[in-house]
Amino acid sequence: MPTFLRRAAALVLCAALLVPTALASDALGSTVYDYTLDICDGTTLTREVMWSASQADLRTENYVTYTPSASIAPVVSYGTSVVSKQSVAAMAQSLETAGRRVLSGINGDYFVMATGDPLGLVVTDGVLRSSASYLHALGFLPDGSAIIGTPNLDLKADFKGYSLKIADINKIRTNTGFYLFTDDFASTTRNTQAGVDVILSPNTPGGELKIGSTLSCTVEEVIEATGATPIPQGKLILSIANASGEWLREVIRSLAPGDSVDIRITAPDSRWNDVEYAVGGMYRILQDGAVDTSASDGAAAPRTAVGIKASGEVVFYTIDGRRSGHSVGATIQMVAQRLKELGCVDAILLDGGGSTTMVSTYPDYGSSSIINRPSEGTPRSVSNAVFLLSNLKPTGQPGSLYVTPKSLTLLPGATTQCTVTAMDTGWYPMDELPGEITWSSPEGAVSASGLFTAPQTPGVYTVTAQNGGVTGSTRIHVLQADAIYVTDEATGKRPGSYTLAPGERVNLSASGSYRSVALTGGDSLFQWTVEGDIGTITPDGQFTAGPTSATGKIRVSSGSQSVTIPVTVDAPARYTLLADFEGNAPGLTPQKAALTLDTAQVKYGTQALRVSYQDGARLALSQPLAEDERFVSLWVYGDGSGSRLAACFTTGEGTAAEQTLTDLNFTGWKQVSAAIPAGAEAFQGLALSGGSGTLWLDQLVLANESGWDSTAPTVALSLSGTNVTARITDASQNALSADRMSLTVDGQAVPFTWDAGSGTLTATLSGLGSSSHQITVTAGDACGNLGRDAVMRSGTAANPFADMEGHWALPYTGRLHELGILNGVSATSFAPDRDITRGDFALMTARWLGLDLEDYAGVTLPYADAGDIPAWSENAVKALHTLGILQGSTGSDGRDYIHARASITRAQAMTILGRVLEKGYAQADLSAFSDGAAVPAWARDHVATLVELDVVGGSNGQLRPDAPVKRGEVAKMLFTLW
Repeated sequence: MPTFLRRAAALVLCAALLVPTALASDALGSTVYDYTLDICDGTTLTREVMWSASQADLRTENYVTYTPSASIAPVVSYGTSVVSKQSVAAMAQSLETAGRRVLSGINGDYFVMATGDPLGLVVTDGVLRSSASYLHALGFLPDGSAIIGTPNLDLKADFKGYSLKIADINKIRTNTGFYLFTDDFASTTRNTQAGVDVILSPNTPGGELKIGSTLSCTVEEVIEATGATPIPQGKLILSIANASGEWLREVIRSLAPGDSVDIRITAPDSRWNDVEYAVGGMYRILQDGAVDTSASDGAAAPRTAVGIKASGEVVFYTIDGRRSGHSVGATIQMVAQRLKELGCVDAILLDGGGSTTMVSTYPDYGSSSIINRPSEGTPRSVSNAVFLLSNLKPTGQPGSLYVTPKSLTLLPGATTQCTVTAMDTGWYPMDELPGEITWSSPEGAVSASGLFTAPQTPGVYTVTAQNGGVTGSTRIHVLQADAIYVTDEATGKRPGSYTLAPGERVNLSASGSYRSVALTGGDSLFQWTVEGDIGTITPDGQFTAGPTSATGKIRVSSGSQSVTIPVTVDAPARYTLLADFEGNAPGLTPQKAALTLDTAQVKYGTQALRVSYQDGARLALSQPLAEDERFVSLWVYGDGSGSRLAACFTTGEGTAAEQTLTDLNFTGWKQVSAAIPAGAEAFQGLALSGGSGTLWLDQLVLANESGWDSTAPTVALSLSGTNVTARITDASQNALSADRMSLTVDGQAVPFTWDAGSGTLTATLSGLGSSSHQITVTAGDACGNLGRDAVMRSGTAANPFADMEGHWALPYTGRLHELGILNGVSATSFAPDRDITRGDFALMTARWLGLDLEDYAGVTLPYADAGDIPAWSENAVKALHTLGILQGSTGSDGRDYIHARASITRAQAMTILGRVLEKGYAQADLSAFSDGAAVPAWARDHVATLVELDVVGGSNGQLRPDAPVKRGEVAKMLFTLW
């Protein structure tokens, strides 16, 4: 059978029968996933990811196993000199630049970080580049086989009958004897202390230091050195510090140019005479199959080691560490035990920690790359490294197929595309495939194009690619997730919870992991469900919030695992006004009931609907229902009759349905709601049953929630010249409408433009003249709440009153006098600081309201002191009495009095003005005033309203409700109330 077919067949058999290298490691943990790649003759690259139950984290190892052969060559490499540091990747690149194919490489010996000085032995190309007689070492023989031991090199300098021990070769000099330097060390000796340096020239040109041999040299020069001495190319320097001892110094000083010096290097174990490459190691962690229990530093860390099996196979081993979620590392004992599990009987520990690095050339790559994750994030520059090189050359003859799945770990149902590269018999990638590829899998899980679909049963699945006699396979792990992660695709973050508006969309993606290893999947592989009436979610994770306020969860599941995301749908309240009973018509059609628009009991605005009803009464109003309208709500002034008030509906088929709003077992105002029944398509009005009586209704609405909006719209008014701009907002949806807004100048309505999109009211005023004006914008929402803002446009008006010059109230009195609302106490005096009487206050208020006082001349007042009312204010008192704005008080004789000539108190004045206002404005907290509790109960609501509207502000933190009102103060109140 041809060689390449034998190799292909062997590869197929290996891949088809392959099982994880260690389904469970006693040393490191249980296997999560693994793969093994053939990268050259008898050479494999393995990665295994394991789960450590004790650490609740991963351990990730990479190792190369090779059988020594002529196809491969293990070598040791370093930078430009023994003490120059380079990264393993940089050393690999140098080898590749020299034309070698780097199969793999690992960092080598421990070294001194500050100097780059390796602690142990270094041999390359059979030449001793650096010595260490007392440390363990790893050596490679010409056939690629490896040995581990302690060389115990005996280094001697023989001259003039002396045989003197050399402490070290190419190591930083200390005060412990002779040191030998070659140009492999550096450009100089790097000595920092005074000493004696003897320059030696090999007697044989190109002669080099080798274990088991003697290098004969001739002295060229003896130097009394004060520091570093340059090392001539091809020469050696025998060096000693002055501090090493007088006798040794005198012996070396006895040398003279032309003298002979022999450098003799021997090892008790003759095998070291034959090593071509060697590198030192701190610990021999495995010997004759026994773990060295004394070798320990007690810490889990990244590690690098080399092991030898009884068969002669060699393992280059690394395990990453100090990276939670990737690999926590291992102790020295664990690495020894792990190498024993892999079949090694001998092993040496190389440098670890931040130095641990492995490079390798994947079969379909032309150069090497770092395949582990160095703990410091970037590769550390190290003193030396061990590489495995290919001795083969490209043949161009197909030998195998290298199959690569895009992902190695998948969720059940996930897909991954497999690709294939042809390898020639020298294990080099070929530019073209040998022919059409046939894909197969024992489970039928791969398509004709190489798309693998993970079966629902977790396991390890083999995918094979074949073309004629050339074959290759890969193994794919299908794992059930033990953790699920959900990501918001817009932010890239994992959401803790959501608060969403109705209809708002969130695009979620899900991923899974097993033992912290990411699993390829897809959103549609997870089960997406919602809990609670919060909205809907598609099979691929697109959530749309529902139309109403709700709380619940999004649940994402895979197998037995699931995660939930709390969701709150915060639907701004939406109210559709059906009737506010402010016009001339009630808006409801009565049956067995009498309807009157009435001011006796009002909750919002200026009117309410008075209903005198009989048993079985109906108040008809037909209104189609929108999708998000879930409740009907209104305010009811109950009569305590116990009758039932219900909301009426019809379904699409015309079937009638009723929902109870309330039993009328109460008196006074109460907000009531009823849920709209499922299937209802129209609201048909109200029904009363169980008795007869009289009640009042106000503010009938349809809503998306059962509560009631009690927050007024916000109005922000600005005036620029004659241009008015008001920004109006409301927390409720659909709350604002131009027909519930007004723009007034001194109480007179003027036209405006409303842009609902921007929430802006605009107008251009005209005819203002030079006078001061109060410009006011008022907005009401569907629930009857009123918001307003006002701006005073300062100006000047004719002032007939001498006592108003320079008075703070002049801006107000001028315009009010101009409009005939107020007069002075004489032609030239207003008396702004005089207390105003109740009669005069009634007159100013009536004129401010624009009442025709002659219409009320015939009214008969019920007050005992009616005859004491001044003639000029009599009709005004009659008017305000008739409208319910002005009321008297009962005297000790039981009769009612109006006290028209008495001074009016601030509380009384504010109550009268409060009655003028429509209801629905917010009220201030009177506790902010030191005397807020002194405001009479009958005045409290009116005072709180005027304070909120900035009509009244108090003085020095006091409202002074019982104090009399000055005429100037009344002018300001009336002006600002416009």
